[in-house]
Amino acid sequence: MRVLVLADDLTGALEVGALFAGRGLPALVTMETRLDPECLEETVLVHVINTETRHLAPDEAFRIVHTIARAARDKGIRYIYKKTDSTLRGNIASELSAIAAAFPDFPLVYVPAYPRLGRTIIDGKLYVNGVPVSETSYSDDKLNPVLESHVPALLKAAGLPVHSIRADALHEPMPAAVYVLDGTTEEDLRSAARFFAVTRQLSLAAGPAGFAPHFADFVNLPRSAPPPMPSIRSCLVINGSRHEMSVAQIQHAEAQGWLVIDTTSVSSAPSGWVILRNPPLNSPSELDFVARLGELVRNILKQISLDAMVVFGGDTVYGILKAIGLNSVWPIGEVLPGVPVTRVKAVALASVRRMRKQDFYLITKAGGFGTPDLLTLVRERLLES
Repeated sequence: MRVLVLADDLTGALEVGALFAGRGLPALVTMETRLDPECLEETVLVHVINTETRHLAPDEAFRIVHTIARAARDKGIRYIYKKTDSTLRGNIASELSAIAAAFPDFPLVYVPAYPRLGRTIIDGKLYVNGVPVSETSYSDDKLNPVLESHVPALLKAAGLPVHSIRADALHEPMPAAVYVLDGTTEEDLRSAARFFAVTRQLSLAAGPAGFAPHFADFVNLPRSAPPPMPSIRSCLVINGSRHEMSVAQIQHAEAQGWLVIDTTSVSSAPSGWVILRNPPLNSPSELDFVARLGELVRNILKQISLDAMVVFGGDTVYGILKAIGLNSVWPIGEVLPGVPVTRVKAVALASVRRMRKQDFYLITKAGGFGTPDLLTLVRERLLES
């Protein structure tokens, strides 16, 4: 009775891991694209793998996800949860095809809605705050432009058998296919999760992190007390996202009087919550930019001791953890919707600060999530912890 979550980017992996951990189901997020023995220990009920496949070619994404899914099937893992982007970015069709190929006789329930973040599904079409996703700024995403709002059409183009239904229309038996669920409210998601957890036929689910807390509430697994939120006194904010909402969040914090520093003044910056002004990194691509930013942050962590970092953007988080050399982290919970808090064990930072004795914390979010005052709200809540 375990849950394996496959996420195509790191912010998504951390978010869904935090939603399980915050409900008393211990989770571990790894960057290794295999079933790590550490994750098969009794204490880990939810194993989240960041496959880092969002920007890969579809056939390569299929291969990676299919290999892991087959290994999970062979080990008898009870539930597979394919975490997808809430705005349909990435290789969703090929990755769901990979799951279906590994479990050819099993139905897969896909719940693309995330109502509390404004993502709703009506007649199979994804809306972001009432606007079809292909008509929003996500259509201009430099790495993954979203050109299709109708989810069944997106999946059928990959040759998948698809049914578009309401959550209250779920029933048994269900022939092997992908079932795309309409949803506009949290109760729609709860209804789907309630059915999913009580039936013996269903083992495969997919969707953004919005489905995870409801699934976690109903799944029959032993629980423990959720870990407490840390008290964060010193924190560096790093924005690697170009999304207009992330830019607005930084600007709002600056208008509220937050200190902004650059790389030349890091070592002399006062302790507290500060924003790092991104240096002009001459990079041929977005991915090269975040790799260089990751190395920059690694050097900063060598110079100063921090309690935590706030990082915007999945590629940026991945670039930082890769530069530091981290392969696994421990989710704690969400400080705000879509903003997970994750623990990095002190021993894992030995390559950066050899004598560090306190654990380190990551507060992360995808570029388009949140309101303009997000940073102020996060700081208030973690200073009070």
